Amino acid sequence: MIRVMLVDDEPFIRQGLKHIVDWEKYGYEIVAEAENGAQAIEVLKETSVDLMFVDLKMPGMTGLELIAYVKEHSLQPIRFIVLTGYADFQYAQKAIELRVAEYILKPVKQEELTALLERHNEQFHKEIKAQQDSFAFHLSRVILGKYTVEDVEEVKKQLVPGQDWKYVSFEFDKEKEHFVDLDYEEKMQAQQDLTEYLRRLLGEDASHVAESLETDENVFGASILLEKRLYEEKGMNETEYLEELQKKVNVHADYSILVYAGQKVTGVEQLYESYQSIRVARCLHGLAEQGEGVLSYDDYKKRRPSMQIDEADVEQILAAVRENDAGQILAASEQIFAKIKKSDMTMEMVNAGIYHILYRMMELAKEFDDETNQQEVLSYIGKESFDRLILMGSADAFGRFVLDYAGYLAEIKRKDKQDVIDKIEEYIEEHYMENLSLKTLGEVFYINNVYLGQLFKKRFGIPFKEYLNKLRMEKAKKLLTDTNLRIYVIAKEVGFGNVDYFINKFVQSEGVTPNQYRMKKEGGR
Repeated sequence: MIRVMLVDDEPFIRQGLKHIVDWEKYGYEIVAEAENGAQAIEVLKETSVDLMFVDLKMPGMTGLELIAYVKEHSLQPIRFIVLTGYADFQYAQKAIELRVAEYILKPVKQEELTALLERHNEQFHKEIKAQQDSFAFHLSRVILGKYTVEDVEEVKKQLVPGQDWKYVSFEFDKEKEHFVDLDYEEKMQAQQDLTEYLRRLLGEDASHVAESLETDENVFGASILLEKRLYEEKGMNETEYLEELQKKVNVHADYSILVYAGQKVTGVEQLYESYQSIRVARCLHGLAEQGEGVLSYDDYKKRRPSMQIDEADVEQILAAVRENDAGQILAASEQIFAKIKKSDMTMEMVNAGIYHILYRMMELAKEFDDETNQQEVLSYIGKESFDRLILMGSADAFGRFVLDYAGYLAEIKRKDKQDVIDKIEEYIEEHYMENLSLKTLGEVFYINNVYLGQLFKKRFGIPFKEYLNKLRMEKAKKLLTDTNLRIYVIAKEVGFGNVDYFINKFVQSEGVTPNQYRMKKEGGR
């Protein structure tokens, strides 16, 4: 609801405005009234208002003086509707200078007020959306540690002041059956619903809620930038506050929610450190197999070092990778993680042990093919392994990665690379209009998709997506020249489901729109 204050020295005018239309029907709530400017200023100190209807001629402080005062002292970001019985151009001119939203004459007609409310409602929500998008951008840069001074300043404007911060992640348990079965779009919708629900729960502190920034790592949910004032005002400690929120979101959501609290930091600028610590807590939670309450980084960091990963276990998993033996790979992964769970190893020791295994696996590529580009293998491991899978804290995730890597190495050993890429090129020529990706091609030709991407770039000098788009553009140009098909039909024919996306890609490729390209070709005939 848009929160409204009516400011007019005549009570019957205020009463008339309140009853002339159904405010709630148009998305408004009258939350306050004032009979002069001074009283309005006092009300603003205690009440949040989005829109003010202000009479121009009032005793003590005119409406224009009130507007100027509020804007100068930045009491709140308010839009103003000026009401007056004086059709005086100078008043209107001054109101325009103060950037009021509307200027209307009394007595106000019902249809005029209704149209005004409908206009303002649309403008208000557009502005709110723009503000939210801007804030989300600055906030994401702060959380990811890629911020500027401007980013920090913009974030601080929206958050309560404080020096005791934690990044707290509310995320869907991705291992639960019902959530695993969702596709990407459904998971994103569930994430958006969770974010909005948490914002409603926090009320005036809704700006402390943000969507998850880890969807590429298959982590979906929302986060709260927790400052101790949020729970102290409710007479709770941190754990009580977070557990209450967790109970509410678990009742509201259709899927189980896990809550991770990051390490405490002393300022907004350090939120990145707290955000990063969530990943450690998530990993160690998986390793420790603890319950589903609030899972705190501070609890996990007390783990005691007691052993390192056994070198015999490392050799066992490497032997399974050499043979590309799926059963042995999964069994060896389970064994390594079972020992980690029993050992109470610190995160640093877990990191070192896993990195050692990854390094040894990278060396295997050299055993299989002396011409193997070690940088490509290192890139594959860096991109696909630790950040995306290992920090998930499960033997299953680690085992899946090692299985993929074993398949990758098996492709390196293949001697028919040229024949395979020739067949794939022919397949793309026949199926370019379909939903193709390296993953789908890998499934068709039984080849590791990461390795396929590397082969593709070696052969054509460009990444697969660029190659596919280039081919589609050539097909589109031929259809534009040889047929009278509509643009949206051509877009679909060459593999673009969205015509706007097709037009943007065409402009990027050719420097003109499809229609302009067609007219240019027709003119040259």
